[in-house]
Formats: sequence, C-alpha cells, structure tokens
Amino acid sequence: MERSPINIRDLSVKCGQCQTYQTLVHFRRDGEWHVYTYVCENDVCDPEVTKTLVEVPVELDEFARRDPSWHGGKPHAGGHEEGVG
Repeated sequence: MERSPINIRDLSVKCGQCQTYQTLVHFRRDGEWHVYTYVCENDVCDPEVTKTLVEVPVELDEFARRDPSWHGGKPHAGGHEEGVG
C-alpha cells in the first residue's frame, strides 16, 4: 500500500489547555524522523509544559523535501540557529 506524503503546513495544532492554535517554532532531524515543535505564544501557557512535538517519517515529509535548508519558525527567521539539528 502506497502511503501519502505529509505536508506539515496542512496541519493545525491546537493547545489542549488554552484552546488556541500553536505556532510552529522549531524543526530538527532525528534519524528516520523529522520532528516539528509547536508552542503557545500567549501569556496563559508555559511553552515548556504545553509544547507539542509532531514526528513525521522522513520519506513522507513533503514540506522538508521542498525546502531542505529550512530550520523552523520565527526563532530562526533572524539568523538565530540555536537547537537546529
């Protein structure tokens, strides 16, 4: 059975605590998986407690294939490279 590609940009991630949509802020490669990190950007949630990790198999990750140099989210938009893997 052929598996369909996954584009992380087609997903919405909602916080179970504050019910707001989380923001994609980080990306890392972990062997056969790509790991995307989402956090709440408000004064209600502690990002370390409510962050969400979404793991996508490398072979299905359409978004990362389109832009292999992408590092993820706003923290990296200004050249900030901490945690990029």
